[in-house]
Amino acid sequence: MFLSFPLPPSPFRLCFALVAILANGAVAQDTIVLSPRPDDPGRIVLSGTVVEYNGGLLTYQDAAGASRSVPGKQVVEVRSKWHADHAAGDEAWRRRDFATAATKYQSALAAEPRRWARRLIQSRLIATLRELDRWEAAADQFLLLTKEDPATPYFATIPLPWTTTAPPPSLEAKAKLWAADRSAHLAALLGSSFLLATPERSEALRRLRELAQNADSRIAQLAEAQLWRAAAVTAEADTVNGWQRALEKIPEPLRPGPYLVVGRAWSQRNQPERAALTLLRVPILYGDEQPRLAAEALWSAGQALEQLAQPQQAASLYRELVRDFPQAIAAAGAKDRLTELQPTTK
Repeated sequence: MFLSFPLPPSPFRLCFALVAILANGAVAQDTIVLSPRPDDPGRIVLSGTVVEYNGGLLTYQDAAGASRSVPGKQVVEVRSKWHADHAAGDEAWRRRDFATAATKYQSALAAEPRRWARRLIQSRLIATLRELDRWEAAADQFLLLTKEDPATPYFATIPLPWTTTAPPPSLEAKAKLWAADRSAHLAALLGSSFLLATPERSEALRRLRELAQNADSRIAQLAEAQLWRAAAVTAEADTVNGWQRALEKIPEPLRPGPYLVVGRAWSQRNQPERAALTLLRVPILYGDEQPRLAAEALWSAGQALEQLAQPQQAASLYRELVRDFPQAIAAAGAKDRLTELQPTTK
């Protein structure tokens, strides 16, 4: 089965569109789609066999057997032949059947011989485990992925908590080890973020402040945004304004969690209009790849619209939440609000 999938950079969009199968049922080469050159408005399409793809470089063999390379950041899409379980995992993800998707991706991972393709499947598995609340497994997989490819184009799948998530005992114990590791900054970011909801909060805040100065801008910006999460309840409006400005400097694929934090901070400052405008970016821009965060943002945006005395608009968001993210915890609250708002939205 032939599938196409887009690759970062921004915005990070997961797409699982089927590519037409040739009449003989086989395609000899992969198709590589690149972003246009500065002086060329059209995308560049190459054919060849992908040998390796990582955050720095995509290497392929052309039809003549010559080895060629392109910068990883220029890659928009790769079309290739995938294992049937990979396709089945993608289909299950589209249906929000994350348990089935995880099973299929694990099977596809075991069957896929190409290292670069295995990393793609691994990124899908991480996202699926995150949606299933299997945070420890997701974090373990993410650390394995980034160990093999530190500049991974799938960094946006990082399983960070953006709501108050009390970790189970096994994850808490592992998070303490990660946070204390002075050499593994990415693991420390994950560990400290989970420890914010534990008695280790003070030490986690101290570690996050250190990580906010990290040489890796991805780690530094996400650590800073986790500090916003910790301070959202008490922050002054001027502080939240600063967060809003800083948020726009974060790479687009990494913004959905920070958008949720800043949007909810505006709600807590009794600025529902600013809250709704910030929160709605999450389902609009990232609903496909971040279902959990999209559902949370729709719920909070609906609450903000109710504060603005706009029950019809709020009900519309609640209906979208229930329809598109029925597995989300917030869906139950949205159903209740729809029932209560029914007399005012007819």
